[in-house]
Amino acid sequence: MSAEEGPTKLFVGGLHGNEGLYTAPILERLAQEEIYLGEAIIVPCLVEYSRYIGVLAEEYYQSKEGMNLLLLIQEYKPSFYFELHAYEKPSYSRLTDPERVKKIGVPHFIDLDEGILIGSIAPILRRKFTEHDFCMTIEVPKWKCTNEKLKEKVLEVLRIGLTKADREEVMHEFRMRYPPQIKMAEQLFHQYYRNRLKPF
Repeated sequence: MSAEEGPTKLFVGGLHGNEGLYTAPILERLAQEEIYLGEAIIVPCLVEYSRYIGVLAEEYYQSKEGMNLLLLIQEYKPSFYFELHAYEKPSYSRLTDPERVKKIGVPHFIDLDEGILIGSIAPILRRKFTEHDFCMTIEVPKWKCTNEKLKEKVLEVLRIGLTKADREEVMHEFRMRYPPQIKMAEQLFHQYYRNRLKPF
């Protein structure tokens, strides 16, 4: 879908494993939204089912689904990029572990609300974007994905990207709605990228 003017925005779910079962219903709902700015490309499920290869690994971007993702980014050159994942209950502690940056080299995710986690995208992929682009990973809890209240909360986060004109508007809205969570997410981003990039 597209509007007359504004940035190009890419929303992608189902990047590996069976995550598309959980991300597709949410992104399909997002595609029905009537208020948005710019051009929105929404891919509810990049791959229906695949061998699970983590997006932090170079190997992922050499796989069929990883190469398809890179082609989408190359073709549309989005200024806004949202990557939607779904995680299992036992993974929560690993994804939000404050020691994650020491253990695997990337900062931990921040819990916005109800187990909806946000963080930066994989550093390998972030290099495909400019310093001015807005790029965010959202992790949703698989075991809650049939819950309408949770779906609506995820859509509230995605709508921020869908309806704003530039990254400053997006960050302002996030700071207004989730002050302590976004403050922590920004601190982690600055520490990791050593102020070379603005969050996100």
